[in-house]
Amino acid sequence: MPEESRPNRKNTNQSKVLLDDEYEGAFIYLARVHRTKKSVLMREALKAYIDDLRAELKRNSSAA
Repeated sequence: MPEESRPNRKNTNQSKVLLDDEYEGAFIYLARVHRTKKSVLMREALKAYIDDLRAELKRNSSAA
């Protein structure tokens, strides 16, 4: 979908992830428990992981 038609949307980039059955099942289960879409849960988990990595890099570079 062109970006011009979705001016209010923050998350416009798309990536594909291949998961094994265990993790796919876990995301489906957790999405059901948290009453959200699997894609929203996956996006939040990925963002949290990236934020943690950024924080770790910042700590390591300031310690050096």
